[in-house]
Amino acid sequence: MINLYTEKIVKISGLKIHYYDDGDGYPVLLVPGLRYNAKTWIDVGTYDTIYNEGFRVISVDPPGQGKSDKGVYDEDTEYKFVNDFMNSIGIRDAVIVGASSGGYAAAGLGANYPEKVKGAVIVGGVRIINYKDKLKNMEGKPILLIWGSKDEIAPISNAQLILDNVKSSRLIYLGAQHACYLEKPKEFNDIIRDFLKNEIKPII
Repeated sequence: MINLYTEKIVKISGLKIHYYDDGDGYPVLLVPGLRYNAKTWIDVGTYDTIYNEGFRVISVDPPGQGKSDKGVYDEDTEYKFVNDFMNSIGIRDAVIVGASSGGYAAAGLGANYPEKVKGAVIVGGVRIINYKDKLKNMEGKPILLIWGSKDEIAPISNAQLILDNVKSSRLIYLGAQHACYLEKPKEFNDIIRDFLKNEIKPII
């Protein structure tokens, strides 16, 4: 358990961007869904789970979310924001964990800047079809898809699109809801821990 979460601010494209940053291992970057923020990953225990596995864990408020300024980027360019954020804080590559719009950004980063993504966890990623022609760029990287079995916001066809294009991806169903990590946080964090232990640690 982290006693005090380290909050930081970085300026990107004129925006003040807020994020949490703890640990000194290989970086894992958490990107929240549109209705949530950087602290959500702390509240559900995912931040601590990653930290306790010896990784550097970073949870960012995308523009217009949490304590970050709004502007410049939107949902369709959030993957560019993630790339700019990584460059701004000196991260060459990372494991990306993103939920909903954050999953859309994670897929976008892997599709457009595959060299930045060591592996990814995409949780109920929306609008994946927008990257259909570039998803193959993630081939060979460990890509874990986590979906609620009755997700009405991000249809399972989004996950299937990644499975069809990235043979190194796999799918786990968790709970029923779109925000399955909120519905079953303990199970979600166990899955994240196993993914980091078994699929990421051997390749970093």
